Amino acid sequence: MLFNPMITILVVSTITLVITGPIIQGLANGLADGINWLVSESGWIGGLIIGGFYQILVIFGLHWGVVPLVAQQIAGSGQSALNAILSATMVSQGAAVLAVAIKSRKDDMKTLGIAAAISAFCGVTEPAIYGINLRYRKVFISGLIGSGVGGLITGLMHGTMYGFSGSVIGFSSFFNPKNPNDLTSFYAYLFSTIAAIVVSFIITWVWGYNDNMQMGKKVEKKATPK
Repeated sequence: MLFNPMITILVVSTITLVITGPIIQGLANGLADGINWLVSESGWIGGLIIGGFYQILVIFGLHWGVVPLVAQQIAGSGQSALNAILSATMVSQGAAVLAVAIKSRKDDMKTLGIAAAISAFCGVTEPAIYGINLRYRKVFISGLIGSGVGGLITGLMHGTMYGFSGSVIGFSSFFNPKNPNDLTSFYAYLFSTIAAIVVSFIITWVWGYNDNMQMGKKVEKKATPK
């Protein structure tokens, strides 16, 4: 009782700090660099790819390698085109789970779905992903398709963000504080958000979910890196 926990913590902590930690951090940093390169080299291709796959990184906790990159961009230049794309991915998962909540006749699905949709529209997609979307894989895929469309539009219109927030409540971050008359990014946000919501909602409603589907097993959320 005394030595087993102590030895376990010692061994696991050593392996984490020396082997698995650096490997995962290196992978996350590599993904962040690749994402940044995609955005800078080709806005619309980067928007499509990043928009379509970013929420998959959230499942594995690898998105934490991207967050510091966004913070660095905003601190350095005052804006982040990458964060503008990520905003559409949050909206899409929210629209997908909202479609489930509205379509389902199950009270528990409606309650959970509406709460998760509100959370996603406020910029936190984990309740939607782990609560419903990932457990009904077609719902999650529907959200990815919508976010790919949203990212594509953002890239085509060269949208950027001037703040760290995102999703529906992050609309004010798309206004250029240095040039209030420049509404390019806001229009990019508006069109990409509407497209992401419509596409995700319709695909989920038509193809992604019905009450006869079996819910998959619960997926545990990845812990936030310390």
